[in-house]
Amino acid sequence: MNGLPASGRTSSNMRRRISGYALWLMVLLPTAVAWSAQFQGSIGASSNNVFRGLTQSQNEGSVEADAYLSATHWFGGLTGESVKRLHSEPTSAELIGYVGYRQLLSDDWNAAVSVRHYDYVSTARRSRYDYDELEAAVSWRAQLTVALVASPDTYSAAAYRRFGRGAAFAIELNGREPLPYGLSLDAGIGYYDLRQEVNSGYAYWSAGVGKQWRRWEAALRYTGTNAEARRLFGRLAGDRLVAGITWFF
Repeated sequence: MNGLPASGRTSSNMRRRISGYALWLMVLLPTAVAWSAQFQGSIGASSNNVFRGLTQSQNEGSVEADAYLSATHWFGGLTGESVKRLHSEPTSAELIGYVGYRQLLSDDWNAAVSVRHYDYVSTARRSRYDYDELEAAVSWRAQLTVALVASPDTYSAAAYRRFGRGAAFAIELNGREPLPYGLSLDAGIGYYDLRQEVNSGYAYWSAGVGKQWRRWEAALRYTGTNAEARRLFGRLAGDRLVAGITWFF
């Protein structure tokens, strides 16, 4: 599977760039008119950059920074993190721009819709990897969240050299249980449908414990994938222990 023809790749790349620029405008517009917007963010480091069960740092450490503005309903921001897409490549940066709208449904329930653009700014194959996502999520008391994710242009490559770009979908269920002394238990499970890219999909999960102290939070979690993920992606998938620490401002 060699992807799109040259003309298709050109128009596809142009469409992704336009959608990326439009997203930055969408981030700025709601916050510019929201006089009560608040600025917040975080800086952190982890022993591994794991995203949907796969390492994005080749099982090496990663740093991350996030800054965002939020108002009554609108929120938007920018996340930057270190990644290493291929073992033979040097560590590079991934930028994630996002904007969303949230709505309180009742005292216990709320919903949110958000758009994200992923851009691998310092990666040699930048135009191959960048993509967009739309997410719809419903939460109960900020303790249980169900999210549906759809992308029109995700790129993925399997270990046996099958690769492609196209629509991708994910469904996730995440839970968080607060405990005394600033502790919390976290768990999640999801399924990533990459049939248009690698003709299959896979399941992933995580469970861990966190400890919050003032503006700091330390977390230790165990992440895993099913056998299909290991067949598709080799050493990028599998079970691993991830430690991280984050400072919030």
